[in-house]
Amino acid sequence: MFWNDIPMTSRLVHRDVHELVHLYVQARYREDVTLPNVMPVSEFRAEATKLIKYVAANPGRRVYVGANRRPEAVLTSLATDMPFPVRQTLLDTFFSYLAEHSPWSFAADGGLLHIGDDFGGLFAWLWRADQNEAMDHLERYIRLIRASERPPRVQTLEEILLAMQFAADLTDEEYHAIRDRARKELADRFPDE
Repeated sequence: MFWNDIPMTSRLVHRDVHELVHLYVQARYREDVTLPNVMPVSEFRAEATKLIKYVAANPGRRVYVGANRRPEAVLTSLATDMPFPVRQTLLDTFFSYLAEHSPWSFAADGGLLHIGDDFGGLFAWLWRADQNEAMDHLERYIRLIRASERPPRVQTLEEILLAMQFAADLTDEEYHAIRDRARKELADRFPDE
């Protein structure tokens, strides 16, 4: 399916989802982000019952907790929790969009050099939140890349993993853990061609 084949309302949804996720990833992974009203842990302990009632009564509100005004945890109402099917649909849509529209970079031999910062930022967040879910989405994204007509040739698992290294907001330890796990779990599904 080509972009012009998608109805205008769907294109707007795709574009809006892409822009929202991109803005979120940019804000979430900036090193200098400090949120206002980050409550010290000791104060949170003393006020926990009152704060639980507060977020339950005001579902759009969050209480950030952490040392030195750096958020380490958040208290939020269950009403704001995203249902799994909605989360899955948003992530599937975003990764499908990226597979067709992300500004990838290729080497002279056609190998993927850069997988894209949007993918990297969202994947880093997924990895830190749920490594199993992150690996499921990585496998799906690799399938989408390999099925796409955009790359000059079929991309190997190693090329895709290498292209992730500089796009993702990951520490070296996290990248190596992802790479090792992908090699172990995905290598037989994506043999070099």
